[in-house]
Amino acid sequence: MCAEYVQEPLYLAVARWVMHQRRWVSSREIANQFELAPCKAINIVSYILADVAEITCQTKTVPNQLEGRGCQCQRLLQVKHIDELIAERIQNAINNDSETSEESALETGPRVAIRMPPSELNQQQKWQWMLSKAQRK
Repeated sequence: MCAEYVQEPLYLAVARWVMHQRRWVSSREIANQFELAPCKAINIVSYILADVAEITCQTKTVPNQLEGRGCQCQRLLQVKHIDELIAERIQNAINNDSETSEESALETGPRVAIRMPPSELNQQQKWQWMLSKAQRK
């Protein structure tokens, strides 16, 4: 598949949809709109809030009317702005991925040099050598 036809990541599609709503949106609404499991929708919202600097959003917490559940609050999300530089960052990541996979396909030798214990050691000494702090990285 060509990189030009790769769709945007799900978290970005969710953020664009939420921004288009111009209101507070729950993860339950996101799950329904994108046909996701509620847990996955919650994880996407958490990812947008924690790891995507290009998306400016606000959250608010509303008490649930559910009894017997661990969390008695519901988090609502409102996206104010999505920086268009995010598309460039995603495109660069796609290009870097394809270059890396092409390079790895061309390589024939091992990537990592494995350190072997000296051959003059006995079995117990080899184990000690491998377990020593000097050999760990």
